[in-house]
Amino acid sequence: MVDMPAVSVVVRTKDRPELLRLAIGSVLSQTYRPIELVVVNDGGKDVAHLLTAMMSDTQDISLNYIFHTHSLGRSQAANAGLLAVSSPFCLFLDDDDYVDEHHIAGLVDAHQKHFASTDELGVVHCRARTVYTNDQGEQKILSLQGQSLAKNQLFYHNVMPILTVLIPTHVRELGVRFDDSIDLFEDWDFWLQVAQFCSFVFVDQTTCNYLIHIESSGVREREKQHLAYQTIYQKWLTKLTPSMLHEMLANTHLWHDQHVESLQANNAIELSRIGGLHSFALDTIAQKDHDIEHLTHLYKTVERELITLRHTYKTVHESLEAIKQRRLMYRLKRLYHWLFK
Repeated sequence: MVDMPAVSVVVRTKDRPELLRLAIGSVLSQTYRPIELVVVNDGGKDVAHLLTAMMSDTQDISLNYIFHTHSLGRSQAANAGLLAVSSPFCLFLDDDDYVDEHHIAGLVDAHQKHFASTDELGVVHCRARTVYTNDQGEQKILSLQGQSLAKNQLFYHNVMPILTVLIPTHVRELGVRFDDSIDLFEDWDFWLQVAQFCSFVFVDQTTCNYLIHIESSGVREREKQHLAYQTIYQKWLTKLTPSMLHEMLANTHLWHDQHVESLQANNAIELSRIGGLHSFALDTIAQKDHDIEHLTHLYKTVERELITLRHTYKTVHESLEAIKQRRLMYRLKRLYHWLFK
């Protein structure tokens, strides 16, 4: 049996132990081995005891715990994890996300098929479920994110949630790092760096869950995103020639239409699923109504039979009492005749 390459999973966390437990649990449930778990605690409360307890019975999964006493920020935390990785491949998983049990196996298998026989540095990425979580912890799937990348599409927008991407760790030797001057879309900037050295292959699988929390003001969030877009574009669009830039801008309409078509297709699937559930619910209700009607009929039948049985019991009881009275009178008469004959 061929030894499979180890994969490191880098988890950034800060003061979200319950979410972290879910994320770590999803890594421990992976069918793939071996795995290195690199947890970077960026200035939060120490979670060493939680990790130790969760990994007490695991096999072929090692732990590298990095504890920052003071927060250094998302990008620095990601870099600390990247520099600590000891496996040939790695992926990033934030503490509020989680992966299906075959997530890593599917990505590694795809990488082996596309790049094992070449010297080319390759990246594989898949699709994620975008999941909204409300204040009560209830979750709802909003959409699916992830698709095959067209030429220069990554310069326009990021279609790869961070947990969907398996990268060769060797990119760090090429100088790839998370830009610590960027605190939003830092993963997009990171993929643009990786793309300077690697080919990207899309894997048609949806095996992870990217959670969205609605916490801040919509206006402030849009302003923050607008500034982040400006930062990325100012840094990267200068690398495109005018003809490349014009071609990219022309293609944005196509990419937008493709995104809308994808959302519509996913909505159609979801509506079909909901419709199926609705039909099933109606059928179940109809069956329950039929069962209730049948049980009501049985109840009335049994009730009538009980009334009949009570009447029969009363009649029998009265008959028995009458028999007892006649027998008693008969015995008294015999006793009388015996005494006075």
